[in-house]
Amino acid sequence: PRSKDARVSAGVPRPKKTSIMHRPCSKVVLTVTILLGLSLEGTAFQLGAPSLLARPRSCRSPIPSIHAPLRRTARAGRAGAIALRSQEDGSKFDLVSGKDFDLLSLRSFRREAKLRYANLNQSEPLRIQLFGLLAFFAVFAPDISKGLETELSGAERIGSAAVALTSFLLFLRERSRRTAQLVRMDRECAISDLSVAFVDPATGSRKTFAVRELRDKLRLLVVYGDKEALRTAIPEAAAFRRRFQQSDVAFCAVASDGSKRAEWGEPNAVRGGWMWEAADAGAWKEYMDSILADKQDARAQGAWLALNKQGRSRASGAGTPRYDELLGARLPPTSEVALTDAAEGTPEDASVRAAQAAFYAALTLGSAAEMRAVWDGACENADVSEFVALGGRLDPWEKQLQEGSRPAGMEIGSRDVTILDSGKEAWSTCLEVPSGGGGQTLLASQQWIKRHGEWKLQAHRTIPFYMNSGAGAVLRCDSRGCVLGLRDLDRQGPLDLPRSDRP
Repeated sequence: PRSKDARVSAGVPRPKKTSIMHRPCSKVVLTVTILLGLSLEGTAFQLGAPSLLARPRSCRSPIPSIHAPLRRTARAGRAGAIALRSQEDGSKFDLVSGKDFDLLSLRSFRREAKLRYANLNQSEPLRIQLFGLLAFFAVFAPDISKGLETELSGAERIGSAAVALTSFLLFLRERSRRTAQLVRMDRECAISDLSVAFVDPATGSRKTFAVRELRDKLRLLVVYGDKEALRTAIPEAAAFRRRFQQSDVAFCAVASDGSKRAEWGEPNAVRGGWMWEAADAGAWKEYMDSILADKQDARAQGAWLALNKQGRSRASGAGTPRYDELLGARLPPTSEVALTDAAEGTPEDASVRAAQAAFYAALTLGSAAEMRAVWDGACENADVSEFVALGGRLDPWEKQLQEGSRPAGMEIGSRDVTILDSGKEAWSTCLEVPSGGGGQTLLASQQWIKRHGEWKLQAHRTIPFYMNSGAGAVLRCDSRGCVLGLRDLDRQGPLDLPRSDRP
């Protein structure tokens, strides 16, 4: 073979080296790598940034507890309770409440939502990006091998294609899950910018707070609908006002049609001191309508949502929630509940309490005749029928009252009564303390109707209700008997109790 100098002197052109950067497909690989690298850099920033949200409690705006009248004026500047602002050179930079474009989702999200997501899912973004890189490099593996002056065999090409397809599918799946979580968290952050108002029953003064100011103080339950929907939801909610207080829940009603509080059917006997309102009804309506944009049925019958003390979504649904079941399962008390009865009311309230006492006497003593006399036999409750239709077993009262089946020795406390303005319907609630239950309490509610001057029971429900209960069962009863409903336990727990108290 000729030497290098001989080839040059003979005019033989030198062999042209093939560079991987000369190939168009390789440039695509480089571009994708750079873009994913930039996304990784953003992820690295997010992984370190959540600690910025951990502000000392002394820096947070004080919110009065729902257990006491809201008498103190909120401090100035409370709307920026979480946003960290830099005032260098006289300018302000909002680190968390603005929006950033997200390369993986190809849409914009609030910075606070991205930081919250990164704090809870520190490895997931990196995993998604690695799946994407692996898919792209597997697709261009033949081109890369040529650039390295090698050739893939047929089996290697098949393996590369399989790796590319599998990685791409995993990338799409994880990316979709991440986007769904970011959308949910973005909505949670958006609701934090809205405001709610509370009227102090003692002074009559109206106090307004941003939802984000309720964090670490109160949970929030929002019921949304037109006047007719609220006239259905609010009277029943009034019956559970003391249970909202025991669970640190601020109940807020939002009208979709511009109607006012006086039109919502709030019972006169309990007006004031328990219900919050939307401070800016228009902003709330815009927010709720955006969530219900593709849910026409929910828009027609109203909707509700619940946030925990960290401002995270706890539950949501269409129509009106079953307040007792929501409280027991998703929003249990955050401290020990007292068994003190509500203050004595009118003679009519006393008559409802007497009917409630007759029900519990028949239940604990096992008297079938007295139990039949308490019930309104003409009514079959829809909630009980719902469980039966789903396959639940309806146990008749005769079986419930047998020795060994009835709750002999059970005590009740924390009793209260709510009579609706018609004077024909009423609710009563109480806490049951079963014998041998270790002091754990059950929230029981009864729905009454007045027939021929006597209060008759139409429905009875019971659900565990104590600190961090996270109830997994509920008992629904009517004149026919009782049916037990079970649900999967919530692995996350209430999410806003001290970590040592979580299951």
